[in-house]
Amino acid sequence: MTLGWMTYAEASVPENLDKSIDELKAYYIKDDFETHNAHPVFLRILKDLKVNLEESEQNLLMSIIMDTYTRIFTRMQNESLDVATKDRLAHVQEHLKKLQENYFPGKSAELKTYAETLWAIKENDPIIQRKALFELKRVYREATQMRNLKNKDRRRRQAKSIRKQKS
Repeated sequence: MTLGWMTYAEASVPENLDKSIDELKAYYIKDDFETHNAHPVFLRILKDLKVNLEESEQNLLMSIIMDTYTRIFTRMQNESLDVATKDRLAHVQEHLKKLQENYFPGKSAELKTYAETLWAIKENDPIIQRKALFELKRVYREATQMRNLKNKDRRRRQAKSIRKQKS
């Protein structure tokens, strides 16, 4: 079974990171019903990510997930009074940063910035609403062109694979 980037067997957690995570779990997670209530934070997204998205989209989403973990652990680190816990959180963040740099480089950070800019748009602002309406035809044309190019590439790949099968 592949994760889109590597096989599950290759996707192991380094021993020292595994130990830090286990120690953090022992510190933070007691018999907490909320932790085990069948409403995962990231796992459902990961399942959809592997099934429904192309590799570039998977990379962007995984980069956003890694950033989210970093923000969560930074907050936990700032709120913790225990020095050992702060050190473990820093250790985990260091590994997440290396993973993100090694496996999800390139345009992910830039695309994430664009996504954050779009998410920050205030939909209830009348000026934004008017500007959106003013720009809609051009945006719609661009989206249509992108879709047409994607369909053309798909047809080209299909034709190429049919030619290979015939020869």
